[in-house]
Amino acid sequence: MTTSPSSTSTSGDEPTGALPSGATYVEALQDTALCFRGTDLAGADVRVDALGRPRAISGNFAGVFSVTAADGTRYALKCFTREAPEQAARYRAVGEHLARLDDDWTVGFDYLARGILVEGVWHPVLRMEWVEGVNLLRWIDRHVDDPAAVSRVAERFADLVDRLAAAGVGHGDLQHGNLLITADGTMKLVDYDGVYVPALAGLPAVETGHRNYQSPDRTAAEFGPEVDRFSSWVVYLSLVALATEPSLWRQLRDEDAEHLLLAESDFVDPAGSFRLATLTGHPDARLRGLAERFHEILLHHRAAPPPLERLGGVELSGVEHFGDLETVGPGLPAWVAERLEPHLPAPPPQVRFGRRAPALAALTWALAVLLPFGVPAAILVDEALAVADVSAVLAWAAATAAGYRRQPESTRARDARAERKRLADARLAAAAQAARVDRAAREVAEATERAKGEQDQRRRGLQQWHDQRLRAHQRTVKEHLDRIDRDRQGSLARMHLEEQRLLVRRQKAHLRAELAKFRLATAGVEGVGPKQIANLEAVGIRTAADFVGVRYEADGLDRVAIFVLVDGRAVSAARVGEVSAVLIDQWRERRTAEVEATRPTTLTEVEQRALRIRFGAERARLDAEHQQVLAEAEARFGELRAELRAAQVALADEIRTANTTTAHTRVDHDRAVTEAAVRLERAERAAAEGVTRADAFRPITYRRYLRFLLTGRN
Repeated sequence: MTTSPSSTSTSGDEPTGALPSGATYVEALQDTALCFRGTDLAGADVRVDALGRPRAISGNFAGVFSVTAADGTRYALKCFTREAPEQAARYRAVGEHLARLDDDWTVGFDYLARGILVEGVWHPVLRMEWVEGVNLLRWIDRHVDDPAAVSRVAERFADLVDRLAAAGVGHGDLQHGNLLITADGTMKLVDYDGVYVPALAGLPAVETGHRNYQSPDRTAAEFGPEVDRFSSWVVYLSLVALATEPSLWRQLRDEDAEHLLLAESDFVDPAGSFRLATLTGHPDARLRGLAERFHEILLHHRAAPPPLERLGGVELSGVEHFGDLETVGPGLPAWVAERLEPHLPAPPPQVRFGRRAPALAALTWALAVLLPFGVPAAILVDEALAVADVSAVLAWAAATAAGYRRQPESTRARDARAERKRLADARLAAAAQAARVDRAAREVAEATERAKGEQDQRRRGLQQWHDQRLRAHQRTVKEHLDRIDRDRQGSLARMHLEEQRLLVRRQKAHLRAELAKFRLATAGVEGVGPKQIANLEAVGIRTAADFVGVRYEADGLDRVAIFVLVDGRAVSAARVGEVSAVLIDQWRERRTAEVEATRPTTLTEVEQRALRIRFGAERARLDAEHQQVLAEAEARFGELRAELRAAQVALADEIRTANTTTAHTRVDHDRAVTEAAVRLERAERAAAEGVTRADAFRPITYRRYLRFLLTGRN
C-alpha cells in the first residue's frame, strides 16, 4: 500500500483510556498475527534487538518500530504512549494540508484509530512511509570534511525553510533527528506530531521541541507558521559555519552530543558562550556577520525572532557564483579581496636622460671625431704623443663615467634595480615560507587523519569488547533459562507420570471394590456346587476380586487348576477340576469387563489439588528462578551498558581533549597557510611591480648616456 499525507484513517471509534507503555507494545508486537489481526499488517515482520524482542526507537510521545508487511512494504509504526489533545483531528488536518503541497520533503502516513490490539483493546497508531536516509547529525559526522557538500545541504535547508513558510506550515520541532538526508541528497522532514497548519489556528502546541534548537522563551502558546524561525537560525548558522571551517565540528561540540554547533546553554547565556564567541570572532566576514546577527537575536529578539536571513548564492570562502561569472561577495575579508584583485598598476613611462653637460658633450664629440685619426697618426709620428692621447681618452672616460653617475636618472635607476633584486629575494623567501607552512599543514592534516583512524579503531574496539561481554552474558543467561525450561518440562513430566500412577491405582482400587461385590456363592456358575464353593472359600476365593486368573498344571493324566490370588500366591481347591475352573474364570472376566466399563478416568478433586500443591511449589520455585534470572540478566545488561557508556564517555573526553587541541592546531596552521599565501601573493605582486618599475629605467645605461652626450638623443 502506498501511503500519502492525506490517507489518514479514522474509521471506527477512537479508543479511550490510558495508552499502553512502550514495554507493553513490545510484548504485543511479538505476535503480529494477533496484534494486527484483520489488517494488512497481520503477520508482519518486526525488526528485533539482540534478545530477539521488537526494537523500539523511543520518542516523546511514542515508540517507533520498523515493520515489514507481507507484500514487502516497510513502514515506521509509531505506537503512542501519551495521547495529544485532538490527536486524530490534528493528524487529519495535517494530512489534508500536506497532500495539497505535493512537495518532496513530505513523508506519507496513515493515522489508524484501530491500529494495534494490546491486551484485548485496540489502540491508534501512525503508520508512516519508511524513509531510507540518515539524520542530519549523522550525515554531518560522515561528510563534515566535504565543505562543498555541507554548503549544498545548507542551501537545501534554507530552501526547505522558505517552502515551509510559503505553505503556512510550522513543523514545531525542527532539529537534526527530524531532518533526514537521502542517498540522492533529498532532505526529508519527519515526525508530524507537533506540525502547525492553518486549520489548527487557535490551538496550543502539543510539544515545544528539542531544547537545543528552541528559544528558551518558547511555550505551548507559540504555535503558528513562524514557530520554526528560531530553530532555522540555529541549524542554518551551524551548516554555514561547517561549510566555512569543518574543524569547528570537532572544536565546538562533544562527541555524541545531541546538537549541532550550538546548544541550549548558548541561548540562555550568549554573553558567556565560548561556542558563540568562536563564531562571532571568526576571521571569515560572512560567517562572522551571520553569527553576530544571531547573537543580536538572542539578546533582543529571542521570543520573536525574524525570518531566516540566508546568504544568497553563498559558496566556500565567501565567493558567490552566478552562472559562469565569479565575483567578490559583499563583506569579504580584505585578504580575499586582495587575492582576487585582477589587475596590476599600469607600467610607468620609459625614463630618459634629461640634461647633458655642454663641455662634456663637446669633448665627447671632439674625441669621437679625432680619435679614429689622431691616435694612429700619433703612434706613427711620436710615441710620447700617442701616450698623451691615450691618457686623454682615459680622462674622458673617467669624466663621462662620473657624469653618468651624477645624472639623477642614473641614481633612480640604481635604486629601482636594487629594489627589484630585494623584492625578488623577498618573493623567493615568501615562496619558501609558504611551502614550509603548507608542508607543515599537510603533516598536521595527515596526523589528524591518522588520529581519527586510531580513534575510530578504539571506538570499534570498545564496542567489540562490549559486544563480546554481551554475547557471553547472553550465552550464560540462555544456559540458565534452558536449564530452567528443562527442569520445568521434567517437573511437568513427573506430575503427569504421578497423575497416571494415581489414576491407575484408583482404577485398580475401583476394580477390586466393584469385583468384591460379586460373590461366587451367589454367582450361579454352572457346574460349581456348594462343596466346590466351600473348598474355594477355604483357599481364600469368595468373590471375583480375590483372584486374577487360572493356570493349569499336569498331574499324571489329569490337569490341575491353579488359581492365582491378587497377592500373587497360587492355590488349588479340592474337587475343582479344569472345567469348573474355566467356568469360574470366565465368570470373573465377564464381571471384570463390566466393571472396567465404569472405571474412573480422572482423579478426584482432592487428589488433583494435592497433586497441584505437591508439584506447584516446584513450579513456583522454577518460575521464581526464571524471573530472577531475567531480572538479574536485565540488571547485568544495564551494568554492561553503563560500563560501556562510562568507557565511551572516558574515551570521548580523551578524544575531545585531543581533538580540541588538534582543531586549534589545524586552525592555526590553516590560518598560517592563508597568511603565507597572502604574503606570497603580495611579494609576487610587489616583485612584479618592482620589475615593471625597473623596466622603466632600461634606457638608463652608460652606453646610452654616451650616445646622449654625442647626439643629444636618448
